[in-house]
Amino acid sequence: MNVNEIRDRIVELSHQTAGDGEVQAKALGWLNAAYHELMDEIVAYLPPWLQVRVDAVTDATGKVELGQGAYRVLKVIDNAQTRALEAATPLELMELDAADTNAPLRYALTATGIQVHPVKAEVPVTVLYVPLIQDVVEGGVEASLLVPREHHYALVWGGLVWSSLFERGFGGTGEMQLYQRQWLEAKSRVKAGLVHHLAGLRVRPFDIA
Repeated sequence: MNVNEIRDRIVELSHQTAGDGEVQAKALGWLNAAYHELMDEIVAYLPPWLQVRVDAVTDATGKVELGQGAYRVLKVIDNAQTRALEAATPLELMELDAADTNAPLRYALTATGIQVHPVKAEVPVTVLYVPLIQDVVEGGVEASLLVPREHHYALVWGGLVWSSLFERGFGGTGEMQLYQRQWLEAKSRVKAGLVHHLAGLRVRPFDIA
């Protein structure tokens, strides 16, 4: 299914007025909310060819810029110490000793890349990450969705859940419960399908060290 087909199916099942430009714009927003929710849950299952590996060195402030922007960093390896760095939040890094001059032990995701701590310049690192997930757009082709084609219908259920949340707020209606149940089941099927795909790979997708 392409983007418009998924959006129009959400409009149809949500009992909105088909062909209404305002409704279609809303439905595209519902679809994107579902798309990002699903991608956030399946990022660890994504095929290796959607992941980006970068070999770089930290700058004077202990940062590495990631040109494509990171949706999720999967692993950071300090190649000088041959070890994986521990993930942390920017707030956690701020609370650590700024004067520490030892080799980096942790990293945090920033707006443009990663920050290592302790801060150290010219540390060779390998970063494996998933680039920023872009919103789907009006007229987007089937291939623009990073969800396998056989699972595109899952996004219809997700869009219906988000339409209920946006339009009617959190509710306990039978319709909403149906959408939620179908959405949860659909997400489980997507994950199971991706796990089955990865089972045939010789190398696990996160094996970069």
